[in-house]
Amino acid sequence: MHLLITGAAGFIGSALTRALRTAGHTVTAVDDLSVESPRARPDGLQVRDVRSLTPHDLDGADTVVHLAAHKSVPASFLTDAFEHNTAADAHLIRAFARSTARRLLLASSCEVYGQHAGPLPETAARAPRSPYATGKAATEHLAEVYRPLLGPGRQIAVARLFNTFGPDEGADAVVPAFLDAAADDGELTMEGDGGQARDLTHIDDMTAMLTRILARRDLLPIVNCGSGRACTILELARSVIRVAGGGRVRRVPARPNEIRSFTADTTLFADVYGLLPHRPLAAALADTLRQRRPQHCTSTGAPR
Repeated sequence: MHLLITGAAGFIGSALTRALRTAGHTVTAVDDLSVESPRARPDGLQVRDVRSLTPHDLDGADTVVHLAAHKSVPASFLTDAFEHNTAADAHLIRAFARSTARRLLLASSCEVYGQHAGPLPETAARAPRSPYATGKAATEHLAEVYRPLLGPGRQIAVARLFNTFGPDEGADAVVPAFLDAAADDGELTMEGDGGQARDLTHIDDMTAMLTRILARRDLLPIVNCGSGRACTILELARSVIRVAGGGRVRRVPARPNEIRSFTADTTLFADVYGLLPHRPLAAALADTLRQRRPQHCTSTGAPR
């Protein structure tokens, strides 16, 4: 395939670009580099805003994967992330509709579900509770508007991504923040009682899921991408402390309006795209620490 990926220098985008190129696919990588990162940029990266892409830019691609976004939920209450994300998403959907590219895969988020109990199937009502989540829900609605207007064989699909972690993730996210603090025998800052549950998926597993989706000719309109397993923040902190051999929890007030639980119902993904890849959390945390902090490993390669 020839794919065009936006957000290709980001955490998930860079991993997906690397995996697809390793598998022999041609990837046009696009990123505006608005987020500073120590990650190596993909070869041939086009540094440009998504809103500068034209239908002609998309014509050469069989599939467009749109990952670019300002993704911080708390920051979306204070910045123009909602306006930026929705403008970029709407522009890309319109450009795709006027191009000859066959498929568009849009990255959405579990945040669109809002507060629901139990594993979340794709049919659960959207009930966003942040500007970021509202923007993602709006993009999903816009995809639904354009989908029936496309010609035969053309598709717009949505992948709802759950919490993804790995060694190249930004230090402001919970897993790297906990690992870095524990490696320094410092404090793991936990908001509230730590009972918030999250569906944590290692970047290798998320990349494998996205690659498996892209390998299919026909895509589901919407599908969850997650582990299907819940882990509370308190359980995560305890696992990190065990893996790192240091650290302690410091409690701070709960974040206002925070969603209590996110867990993916992965039945649809498994039925259509096959069994989910899954790395046990402890092993995935150890590998992530080893790659983030090589000096924190013993001569055997195990975390100290």
